Amino acid sequence: MENDSRHLLKLFVILVVGSGCLGSLQSIPAQMLPTPKTDKKGPSLKFDFPNMLVGVAEYDEGPTGTTVFYFPKGVKGAVDMRGGAPGEVNAEILQNAYERSMVQAVVFSGGSWYGLSAATGVANELKRMRAEEIDYIPGVVGAIIFDVGGRRFSRITPDDVLGAAAVRSAEPNWFPLGARGAGRFAMQGVYFHRGDGAENYASWPHSGQGGAFRTVGPTKIGVFTIVNALGSVVDRSGKVVRCGRNDPGQNCQSIADRLKNFPPIKQASAETGGPTPNTTITLVVTNQKLPFWSLQRLATQVHTSMSRAIQPFATSRDGDILYAVTTDEIENPSLDPTDLGVIASEVAWDAILASVPAIPERPKPLTTKPRPEALQKLAGSYEFYGGGKLTVSTDNDSLSAKFDGNGRMYFDKDKTYSITPAENGLFIVESPGREVLRFDENGGKITGLTLNPGPWAIKAPKRL
Repeated sequence: MENDSRHLLKLFVILVVGSGCLGSLQSIPAQMLPTPKTDKKGPSLKFDFPNMLVGVAEYDEGPTGTTVFYFPKGVKGAVDMRGGAPGEVNAEILQNAYERSMVQAVVFSGGSWYGLSAATGVANELKRMRAEEIDYIPGVVGAIIFDVGGRRFSRITPDDVLGAAAVRSAEPNWFPLGARGAGRFAMQGVYFHRGDGAENYASWPHSGQGGAFRTVGPTKIGVFTIVNALGSVVDRSGKVVRCGRNDPGQNCQSIADRLKNFPPIKQASAETGGPTPNTTITLVVTNQKLPFWSLQRLATQVHTSMSRAIQPFATSRDGDILYAVTTDEIENPSLDPTDLGVIASEVAWDAILASVPAIPERPKPLTTKPRPEALQKLAGSYEFYGGGKLTVSTDNDSLSAKFDGNGRMYFDKDKTYSITPAENGLFIVESPGREVLRFDENGGKITGLTLNPGPWAIKAPKRL
């Protein structure tokens, strides 16, 4: 049944693309049509909150993704919005102080404003899943992060199909951590980088989605966040957690030292119109009965506390949103709403720290060089969807590469980079970020390459 559903989803995408209804997908090569992926691999948080189901779906072709929190019995909700350009769906309804469980799903997505359509996909899929309830209208709220632009070449973004796949995959008591779901290509800390070019952005670190959970007597508190912030993630000692993109062995400075000396930020067009490229979106969930005013204060208190763990936070270049929901299941007179907010704020810090993914170990260079004929078959032009071409050349026993187009954070135009053969069939680009390449082979022929295999893989088919 699941295989049939996936086949129908892919057929739907092909039909829509063929009809020209999705302009951003029209020029995608047939072999790169996005296919939802809903596997459960990788690190995850396990917890006990059966009335909430979590689902993730991703497009490897982006890479990008969607995370869905599904409450079959509904929850009461509140929202706290801050920062310069929040992108959301239906958040305003949670500002009207309704004492009703009117929310069935919270949807987080990549893709900037394009990704808001994933929330529509979730609503339509819930309509289909509960078709026997003729008057059922699910309350779906959502928020997005900006994961396009300088970090990836593809403009593939979450859509109705991906949202539907995410909610169908939802299960209780599980939340994937790191570069998963809406956090698949999240990044943080770009505030401390000035100027353009691959050298500047080599220290722009990845982040992702994080979660943490705590029980206090009968009260359960969970916080789940997608960190795509302008500021850096900071631990409880005041140290910056990650200060480079591809270096797993880092010793970062304190945030206080980092803030002491840096050039002033320059004026950017993002301040004059359009979405801003940074956002942290968060969900706080509890089972404790709370009136709306208390739930709203919980949202405000926890969101304010996050400025300890992300610095700077909620700037004009961020679009931060926090949803707070309760299943209203239990009374706990011994836990005052203010204390609940303090505990939830600590849980939020844990969630933010959990959002920073482990960096794959860089492969070690080979001690002996491959034969010239083995390198020769790698030569050619590799074209990334969305523009940009990497031309790989050989000179006897060495490889080099030159990028033509917008190299994003990886390459500078018209600059030649040496390529070092490494273990496990991988190669290291001797660029500022020291990106990793894998050449993809089928039937003895090189069909393409993958930049940075793993959570942030970007593919480029070989062009003849």
